[in-house]
Amino acid sequence: MMSLLQVLPAINAILHGIIVARFGIRNNQPVFVFMLVYAALAIAVYLSVPNVLWAVLLLTTIGTIGLTVTFNKIARDKRLEMVIWPLNIVIIVVAGYLLFAA
Repeated sequence: MMSLLQVLPAINAILHGIIVARFGIRNNQPVFVFMLVYAALAIAVYLSVPNVLWAVLLLTTIGTIGLTVTFNKIARDKRLEMVIWPLNIVIIVVAGYLLFAA
């Protein structure tokens, strides 16, 4: 399960990076920040940093709430955001499982 949690934030960082590359950083600064956050989380999970599961759970929840709040304000193609949403939910479920059930 932990190896899955290494891959999912990396995929999320890649998807955020595609958004920044495709639509520019000027109007996508929060997307750029979360690209860096998810890349750092993927590395932290790989290195087994203490309390990384809490960080993954908290930061992914914040990212999901931010995406939900701003979704209707996005004035461009939203297909990647529609992939990021369920990916975030899967990350939250996996991190929650590892924290509370494993």
